[in-house]
Amino acid sequence: MLSKPARAALAVPLYVLLTTMVARSDEPVSEFAELGILVEQNATDGDTEIVITAVPDTDQGLKRFAVRTPDKRLVLAVRSPARVMGLRELLFETPEPEGEQILSVYPEGRYKFRGIAEDGERFFGTARLSHRLPHPTMIIHPASGQEVPADSLTIQWSQVPGIEQFLLEFENESADPEQSLTINLPPDVTSFEVPPSLLIPGADYQVGVATIARNGNIVFVEVEFSTAD
Repeated sequence: MLSKPARAALAVPLYVLLTTMVARSDEPVSEFAELGILVEQNATDGDTEIVITAVPDTDQGLKRFAVRTPDKRLVLAVRSPARVMGLRELLFETPEPEGEQILSVYPEGRYKFRGIAEDGERFFGTARLSHRLPHPTMIIHPASGQEVPADSLTIQWSQVPGIEQFLLEFENESADPEQSLTINLPPDVTSFEVPPSLLIPGADYQVGVATIARNGNIVFVEVEFSTAD
């Protein structure tokens, strides 16, 4: 799965709202600059989550934000605390139950996003969620549990037809704080030479390679390995 630094997780506290936000028909509504709702699956661990992102087309922060399912259920409603100028880039992740249980809570279809900025500007947009997942790749090298030389490493994985791109994550789990590298790669690239500066003798590493579908859904596979002393 994507690491928390890669997600740029929010640090400002949010409070749950039980109210809805409905604009009057004569009230102007602006568009979001970015909206997304997608499925992210870890094929190695066997779990699945939903990821929601939103960025309003304004320099103002949102003081309220809500998302409804295609069947009009409220699945997300938040409010920024007073005097913090709202929140502009929003990212939310659901729990990761085993298998695909989370998909029963988030049906396929078009989700509605609403927001209110600190200056009162209202935002509305929709994004479509698909349950169709790309096929996972297979990491060829390094193998799970393998000890590799610390002077060079080329990660290799199998090709997957019909995807939009690959996403590679390389993490040094022995470093404190943990060091990581995340890079997007074209769908015809199936290898990556790790910079020698990231390889340390006697360290534990994890590499993940994700396939990203054209609908935005992601499937990760991961292996853990170590470098020789």
